[in-house]
Amino acid sequence: MRSIVSRFIPSKSSISRLYTSGLLRNWRLLSTDSNRVDEPFKVEEAETVKVPPPPSDKKLLVLGGNGFVGSHVCREALERGLSVSSLSRSGRSSIRESWADKVVWHQGNLLVPDSLKDVMNGVTAVISCVGGFGSNSHMYKINGTANINAIRAASEQGVKRFVYISAADFGVANYLLQGYYKGKKAAEAELFSRFTYGE
Repeated sequence: MRSIVSRFIPSKSSISRLYTSGLLRNWRLLSTDSNRVDEPFKVEEAETVKVPPPPSDKKLLVLGGNGFVGSHVCREALERGLSVSSLSRSGRSSIRESWADKVVWHQGNLLVPDSLKDVMNGVTAVISCVGGFGSNSHMYKINGTANINAIRAASEQGVKRFVYISAADFGVANYLLQGYYKGKKAAEAELFSRFTYGE
């Protein structure tokens, strides 16, 4: 099985159009000409890249597989031929699509570290898409503590790779969602201490 990936290759004329309208100044979407309405940006060229299929012995655990981001990660991994499992408190999916039946669902709770050990056995990689909103203490618990527990369990079970979906800090949002960002930063710090890639 081969996957096809297209990536954007802008032409010189489309890049210069962007620069002259001020859209790429400082990598932010800015416009310096308020009287000018340009046509929508169009992709003029694309290159097809053939990606080899992943080895069939790879087992992926997606945390947050019932959520918006996690469900997309599960589906994409299945389409690429990976063996995919996920964790939920009920032990089953809340998603009613046929691909979700191909995911192995485990019962567990990220806030109860002992419930993670068996789930991590034989796992090659973990992708954590876990996140949530609420009060500051709730956001810290979901975005921080739950992910920290998962990172520690994966490290202790010898998982080779851990991918953590975090969030960028945007000043005002950080102030309004302190528990969210503090939790994400705490989980990032734990990840860097346990999984030191590139060293």
